[in-house]
Amino acid sequence: MNKKPIHILLVEDSPSDAILLRQLFSRLNSGEWELIWVERLNDAIESCSDFLFDVALLDLSLPDSDGLETVAKFNAAAPDIPIVVLTGADDEEMGLQAVAKGAQDYIVKDQITVQLLVRAIRYAIERGQILKQLHDSERRFRGIFDQTFQLMLLLSPEGIILEINKTSLAFCGGKQNDFVGSPLWEINCWHDSEVTQEWLKSAIANAAEGNFVRNELQMCGAESAIVWIDLSLKPLKDERGKTVLLIAEGRDISDRKRAEIEVLKSLEKERELNQLKSSFISMVSHEFRNPMTAIRTAAQILQSYGDRLTEEQKIKYFDQIKNAVNNTTQLLEEVLLLGKTDANRLQYQPATLDLKDFCRELIENLQFTATEQHNITFTCAGECSQVEMDEFLMGHIFNNLISNAIKYSPQGGNVRFNLTCQNDTAIFQIQDQGIGIPLKDQQHLFETFYRGSNVNRIQGTGLGLAIVKKCVDLHRGQIQVKSDVGAGTTFIVTLPLTRFAEVPRHTIECTV
Repeated sequence: MNKKPIHILLVEDSPSDAILLRQLFSRLNSGEWELIWVERLNDAIESCSDFLFDVALLDLSLPDSDGLETVAKFNAAAPDIPIVVLTGADDEEMGLQAVAKGAQDYIVKDQITVQLLVRAIRYAIERGQILKQLHDSERRFRGIFDQTFQLMLLLSPEGIILEINKTSLAFCGGKQNDFVGSPLWEINCWHDSEVTQEWLKSAIANAAEGNFVRNELQMCGAESAIVWIDLSLKPLKDERGKTVLLIAEGRDISDRKRAEIEVLKSLEKERELNQLKSSFISMVSHEFRNPMTAIRTAAQILQSYGDRLTEEQKIKYFDQIKNAVNNTTQLLEEVLLLGKTDANRLQYQPATLDLKDFCRELIENLQFTATEQHNITFTCAGECSQVEMDEFLMGHIFNNLISNAIKYSPQGGNVRFNLTCQNDTAIFQIQDQGIGIPLKDQQHLFETFYRGSNVNRIQGTGLGLAIVKKCVDLHRGQIQVKSDVGAGTTFIVTLPLTRFAEVPRHTIECTV
């Protein structure tokens, strides 16, 4: 079976040296070798474009190129053809430098023998094939390394970045030089988080000992947005089990984290709704039972003994029914109003209002309900005549606050209602001389169905102050409470006197 001949390109401008090399090849099996001779580098490069050579014998001193530049030019034009440099005895150092620049071997012309020539050619071809395989393997690795959708870095066992793929560069923003040579924990993606940096140092030390490490971390992306990544460190060991490389991989899990947060919010919302449902059922079963019992008892007495009752007694039982119906209606209205606020269906709708007249009318209605058991005093300071407020929300705020002041004050107690208008702001103060609110209860006052621990048998639903807070928030106001047990309570409500404008929303970004 005939072997495929080895095709040799001889690039030599000296005819005598070329003839000498031809004579050496003539001593070998003629079918095993094929030699093509050119005198100039440009001719050699042109020949390589027309024919596939196995090896090139390259003189460094040519008419159109000289020295190591000759190797560089030929290598650039024909990178897959191994080179054996031909050099004179006094240029042996140049031959060594040529090998360092990419040639596979060199031969001193005055020392060429057939055996030396054959060995150099075969060695160059073999080494060239190995290098080609390495280059192909490196290209495949680089293609996979750069095209993977995951963030990937190669680290030294000490955590120094040796390689970083294109996905990571696009994700973090920057160039190779910004990362290669730096410790992983010092790159700007960690947003100067000392906690994360310390964890990375510890994780790298752990991985260098041969352990797989993984964690979920926050980092700063290319557009200065905080993202979550799933980061792992895998040790790569040599045949003796020593860690020689760390492979860092990261996946963007921001969408998953956001989904987890939404699920947790939904679960928390469901828990709150279940708690509200339980509280609502408990409250309704208690608060509706009393008026329903009163209505049923009064109705049975009127039905069974109506003909024996005096007109005064009949009026008494009819008043009990009417009060019970009013209490039930008020409770239903509070529940419906609270439902509107939770469903975002209660809106802020300001209109021109004479605030002083509004407050006076409110006091008159409440004083009529309180009869002579309590005394409500009202004072007003500042210009409060022409303001823009939501009368519906205002009614719920102050009806609840003043009604509570009356409810929790002793008979004959004074309730003060003060209004001050200044600097486009209305400040309302409702002060009573009632039982007061324990300090431990004050932070929960505006929670739905919450009632103070000292209310005892005083009836209430725990909805009033929750409605007040939501109405104040819709007005973009503030509410404060000052109270001492046994010494009374003061609520301070601050509301804008004019229609407010929508406040633009801003996104929060991280800075690097």
